Amino acid sequence: MQNVSSQMSAARLVLRLLDDLPMLKYTIEYGFGEEENDTLMASFGVITNVIDQLYYPIEKVAWLAEHKLISGVNVEPWDIASSLFWSTSIYLTLMKTLRYVLILQRSKTCIDITKDKQIGLEKLVVRQRYEILTCIRMTLDFIHAVNTLPSGFLWSSKLKTWHVGFIATLSSCIGLYQLFTKKYLK
Repeated sequence: MQNVSSQMSAARLVLRLLDDLPMLKYTIEYGFGEEENDTLMASFGVITNVIDQLYYPIEKVAWLAEHKLISGVNVEPWDIASSLFWSTSIYLTLMKTLRYVLILQRSKTCIDITKDKQIGLEKLVVRQRYEILTCIRMTLDFIHAVNTLPSGFLWSSKLKTWHVGFIATLSSCIGLYQLFTKKYLK
């Protein structure tokens, strides 16, 4: 299990190394979150995008220094900064998703249950379940990310290797499930 988790984590990191341009495109398209349900969600989205734009190059420097592909760079501060940005980004995404789940819940209570509205309610329930799974995945990722921070911050460095492996594997499995079920959201 530890080997599988380690390999999955390494694969995810290497794939993220190629995410700069797609992330920049997403950030530009997102803008100031005009299409969000409310200003709080838009604020979370904008701040998360700024943090992610900083996170990607910092993670690259940390990875390059760790693998000795660049010299003269102390990997530790870059690794700490990378973990801090990662944790913050996940936390903000979790808060935004929780806000969306609450908005969906309020929408469910406003729908008049008639035959014509039943399809709308079913789609709303499917979307809410999907977002709840996203919250679970984000919580697992947040637990993992905080554990990578220097000792003394919340539960950092307290989890055993098999805990981290289990958490990361479970998060990946939820993400894969969501990838294959996303078509049902439309």
